Amino acid sequence: MPALLAATGVFVHGDGIERTLHADVRTALGNAGYHGVVTVNGRSVVVTEVSPRSADAVRAVVSDVSGVGSADVRTAEPEQLLVAVRGGEILLSGAVSDEVERRALLDAVRSAEHRVTAALRLGGTLPIPPVVVGRLVSAALTARVPDVTTTVHNGQVVIAARVPDESRATAVHDAVRQAANGLEVVDRLEVGPSAAVGDLNVEALHDSVNRLVNGNGAIRFVQGTTAWEGHGPVLAERVGRMLLVAPRASITLVAHGTDPAIAATRAQMVRDVLVGQGVPAALIATETRPAPDGEFDPAKRQVDVVVR
Repeated sequence: MPALLAATGVFVHGDGIERTLHADVRTALGNAGYHGVVTVNGRSVVVTEVSPRSADAVRAVVSDVSGVGSADVRTAEPEQLLVAVRGGEILLSGAVSDEVERRALLDAVRSAEHRVTAALRLGGTLPIPPVVVGRLVSAALTARVPDVTTTVHNGQVVIAARVPDESRATAVHDAVRQAANGLEVVDRLEVGPSAAVGDLNVEALHDSVNRLVNGNGAIRFVQGTTAWEGHGPVLAERVGRMLLVAPRASITLVAHGTDPAIAATRAQMVRDVLVGQGVPAALIATETRPAPDGEFDPAKRQVDVVVR
């Protein structure tokens, strides 16, 4: 079964028949190369977070599994896409339907002068076509600003950058508005010199991050799954914003869990959130820690953030 199937959340209800049916459906989807969150109630199966163009195929696969009484497939909503240009790097963070769309997106943003770092999850939906993403990247590159962040969500393009003067701000805004092809453009441009980066006490930052995380319930997941628990996504976003004060600090995400594949996926999910907040992907490493006695202890299903 492909490793990416570990990204599927696990929700099991009832007796052994449901558990068996749940496992059989997940296996069938994995063998067919599809992804989704599987829920079983009796002999009724619901698969959510499915790529829209895979919905009919997923329904057919699930219906063919022995024992399935009914199959309900629900497609994923378009997710936020982050497109950033930082010096010599183009950064993408979000979700794509499948490998075909992923390759199309990478081809659309390819640049001879820039390295492309893609933190893309399979099984989601892009908010705009790859060709439009490519136009947004071209707009950011031609603006000649070393650090531009563009997010796309709910029909809106938000652009953030620090530019030296008003004329450059106007040029950046106009370039992105033209590339956005009718989408609403929200301007978060700041005019002024680049902020100087001074010395930073990384140990103090590590302590501050952990006080924030541990004081608000930690970044945790539902037992045995990759579903967020509590305020996990919000905490991860706040951590990402805190880490921006240390652009060269190394971050290690330590994911706990009984299943190593699920733990690794949890770490990747937190990593994607941090990258989405602007933390350089190259500075984030991930580790997994086994929880052989199960995940009844909440600390055994969380992701810790270590700043060095």
